[in-house]
Amino acid sequence: MANNEIKQDLDELERKIDKLKHEYEKFFLGIINIEPIQLKNEVVKLIRKYATKNINNVMLNFKYKNLTSRFLIYQEYWNRNLRLIEEGKNPKEIKRYLPQSIYTKKEEPQQKENLDIKKLYEAYKELLLKKGKSLPSEEAFIKKIEDLKNKVKSKYGDSAETDFKFEETETGLKIKTIVKKRS
Repeated sequence: MANNEIKQDLDELERKIDKLKHEYEKFFLGIINIEPIQLKNEVVKLIRKYATKNINNVMLNFKYKNLTSRFLIYQEYWNRNLRLIEEGKNPKEIKRYLPQSIYTKKEEPQQKENLDIKKLYEAYKELLLKKGKSLPSEEAFIKKIEDLKNKVKSKYGDSAETDFKFEETETGLKIKTIVKKRS
């Protein structure tokens, strides 16, 4: 066989594998109702055509093996999805069967920190109201907490975490800073 003919067949094989991949995606999404078996059979026929023949050109031989591997991987994936459909599970909703942590958006540290400060302010506000004391604004409280955190960081470095608790005094409430080393 001539290298030109082999090259043309491999290019056609590559196009058909890509088209088959898209057809299966449409099938699994429900856009088309029929599995693309005819196209799959054409791909298998092209793969089998060169399975027993020796391709002397190294580049063409590599491409053939690469395309064959790609097809086999896709075929495994498609068969798995078909099995899921037969079991009554929708492959589009496969994320239901995976750990939820993969799909939940992780809260950014800054947002978490802001929530913690707001919770701290709410607790502070509640204690002050019970004591009948005047309330600082939320902005002033947040600035005070940020100043305390910055003092801790300047003294102990970035590896220190801060936590806060309230201590009752004769004059009101005092914010106590608790310093923890990050592990």
